[in-house]
Amino acid sequence: MVSEQAPERSSAPSPAHRDRPWRGIMVATALPLRDDGSVDHDAYARHVARLIAEGCDGVVPNGSLGEYQTLTDDERARVVRTAVEAAGDGARVMPGVSAYGAAEARRWAEQA
Repeated sequence: MVSEQAPERSSAPSPAHRDRPWRGIMVATALPLRDDGSVDHDAYARHVARLIAEGCDGVVPNGSLGEYQTLTDDERARVVRTAVEAAGDGARVMPGVSAYGAAEARRWAEQA
């Protein structure tokens, strides 16, 4: 006879997953823009700081929301620096490294 009960799972992370930086709540952050289309870094810093203050474990700048595709390399790097500074010690910042090619994605990963 086959049991229909799901196996019990421990809520503790397994040893293989304990040190992964993406555990917990990691938010793919929206990037506020000014009317002229430039990044509002002050508003973004406040947004990141509030997410961390409200209990998020970290943020993912240049993540899955797509704004990063419209940024220059310098703007994209500054978004990451803004997130790191605003998140503070103890919070995780896991920059998105998506790109149109492997070489460019690798460059973003190395910068992260």
